[in-house]
Amino acid sequence: MADAVTPERLTDLLGFLVHDVRQEPVASGGQHSHIFACASEIGDLVLRICKGRQGFYTDYFPDLVDPERWMDQWWATSRAREAGVPAPEIIWSDRRLRWVAMRRLPGVPIDGEYETWHGCPYDEREFGGILRRLHGVTPAGYGPIDDDGRALFPSWPAFLVAAARSAMATAVARKALPAAVAVALEDRWLPCLEALDLARPSLLHMESLGFANILYDPATRAITGLLDYEDCTGGDPLFEFAWMRYYFEHDGADQRYFDFARFEEGYGPIDRHDARTELYAPFPLLDKLRWIEPKGDRAREYRRRLEETVARA
Repeated sequence: MADAVTPERLTDLLGFLVHDVRQEPVASGGQHSHIFACASEIGDLVLRICKGRQGFYTDYFPDLVDPERWMDQWWATSRAREAGVPAPEIIWSDRRLRWVAMRRLPGVPIDGEYETWHGCPYDEREFGGILRRLHGVTPAGYGPIDDDGRALFPSWPAFLVAAARSAMATAVARKALPAAVAVALEDRWLPCLEALDLARPSLLHMESLGFANILYDPATRAITGLLDYEDCTGGDPLFEFAWMRYYFEHDGADQRYFDFARFEEGYGPIDRHDARTELYAPFPLLDKLRWIEPKGDRAREYRRRLEETVARA
């Protein structure tokens, strides 16, 4: 792959002089991209070469997703920048090559997983304000959003039910979820999802937890970039918060990685709805049962929590 990316080839493709190109190691994640740093006459650029699946929830719906429509996420990044989010500026893309060139944002990526943090490395309050601005963008539909801003589903319940059924089917097939629990969830949980009414979709980032998706200034903790828009979804902000709570509190609410109170100071008033929040809690558990070791302690705990969901429904 690296042999195909040369200054001469990029100069020809972009129409301006590229002086140097070097491949960058991806410290966290990286399953969907090769990354190259490019020095050019218009400044420092990042070249992203797409590989594999683009978008977290697109993997749930292989019969609905055209891979050609998930490549540069031009619509989401453009809307985010318009809203004042420090998103990358795309200056060129080629769907045939699946190459995307962006201006390099300042700052450095998060170093290491959140379990190693001694306090959040970036300012949670500033992050809250950034996510609020992103959630203020209204997409045209619900569920995964493609490069041109088209969403897969016409309603929020349609997306939720389809995602739940897809995750349950995969988990049952790999014996990570008993069929009886899946049937009970189908009978008791899914009708509650179908009854949800969302007045308008918000643009959810769904990769906003940190890791390599935030650039920041270590000296000031200021956030300089919010990256990775491949997972953008139209939906309920409380759904994004449910995933954030899962990642930062799955070992207990006394975690020290992330100050949710400070985050909410920056985000502003949250339309809390305990019933909706409870309905969203099974989604991270079902997703993990799609791939973690079915016989491990973690899977057993997630199955227990899903059984509790059935009992409460």
